[in-house]
Amino acid sequence: MQAVQTTTELTAKQKIDLLAQENNLVHSHSQLDEIGATFSRLSDDEVELDRTQWLLVELNRAGILTGKENTLLHAQYLQERDA
Repeated sequence: MQAVQTTTELTAKQKIDLLAQENNLVHSHSQLDEIGATFSRLSDDEVELDRTQWLLVELNRAGILTGKENTLLHAQYLQERDA
């Protein structure tokens, strides 16, 4: 009899956390982040990123994810978070 192997799909948050952990990444707020927040606020479009979204920013900055991978993972994260 063959053993049945079950795999559980990681959530987007779990994938992001794992990638950040494997690459020793943490988010540290930079001056560029402050400038972006200021532009957002001045355009009446204030955007608040959570910890997971900031980790996605760091993964992108470090070149761990391509732009397409980042976008797909972010979309998956938002869909799961808002479900």
